[in-house]
Amino acid sequence: MKRSMKNLQRGFTLIELMIVVAIIGILAAIAIPNFAKFQARAKQSEAKANLKAIYTAKHSHYGEADSFVCLNNGFCDWNTSAKTRYSYVAGTGANQSTHAQSVVNQSESPCAADTAAAAESARAFTVTANGNIDSDATCDNWTMDDSGNLSNLTNDVTTD
Repeated sequence: MKRSMKNLQRGFTLIELMIVVAIIGILAAIAIPNFAKFQARAKQSEAKANLKAIYTAKHSHYGEADSFVCLNNGFCDWNTSAKTRYSYVAGTGANQSTHAQSVVNQSESPCAADTAAAAESARAFTVTANGNIDSDATCDNWTMDDSGNLSNLTNDVTTD
């Protein structure tokens, strides 16, 4: 038996391939913005974790000295050797400290540390974290007070 040439040629038509490429393009257009948003939210966890670490350091100091005011710096010896996406501010007046080890050079960063929001007394404190996590004009601003209340003053992650 002789097979016809039509039976030997198998494969996809150009139209079928174009439909598959179009479907993949639509799925990518939906997935990429959502992935960027989830990635930015993950970066926000750095500020939350570091503010909690500063909170713990200040409460540890309070247990020893009966005051939240740290004489060495506003962070009560909290420091990170890792590069951070945020600038942190703690203390007031001459004791006010800024911890700014940013991935981008701070002079290039549009988010300056918010020194006005940071406050400190013997019985209360507020520390701040400021950073730009998704390279737009909006800065992400966080505060934590002596009661452990975490507030996101300006959210850099857009919610659509």
